[in-house]
Amino acid sequence: MADRRLVCLAALALFTGCGGGRERPTAKATHDPGGTGATAAGAPTPAQGRVLTGADDGFTGRLEVGQTAQLRLPLLEGGPEPTAQGGSVLLIPVSNVTATGHRAWELRAVRRGTTNISVPRPPAPPATLTFVVP
Repeated sequence: MADRRLVCLAALALFTGCGGGRERPTAKATHDPGGTGATAAGAPTPAQGRVLTGADDGFTGRLEVGQTAQLRLPLLEGGPEPTAQGGSVLLIPVSNVTATGHRAWELRAVRRGTTNISVPRPPAPPATLTFVVP
C-alpha cells in the first residue's frame, strides 16, 4: 500500500510540474546583470515573493493587485524608516519577534499606479525601489 502511494505521489509531482518550491521565471524575463529589475523589453520584472534590500537600489518591479514582496533591512528599532511615495503599494511593518537585527516590511499592491520606496542605508544615500501596479 505504501509503495502504491509513493508511486502516485511521484506521478502527481511529475504531471503537476513540481519545481522544488521555487517560482519559475516567466518566459519573457531575461537575465538582468545590472540588477535594475527590467526585462529585455524594458518592462518591470515581476516582484511577487521577492525579498529586497538596500542593495537593490534602482530596482523596478511589477506587482499585481494583492501580490506582495518584502523589504528587509539591517536597521535597529527606532532607526530610520523607509518611506513610500504613491498609493499603489503599501509599506507594512512586520513584527520581528526573534530579534534578528533586521527589520522587515511587506510591500503589498493595493491599486493601479506607481510607488517609489525610499530605503535608508546610513551612511550612504537612500536607495530607491519602484513598483508598478498595472
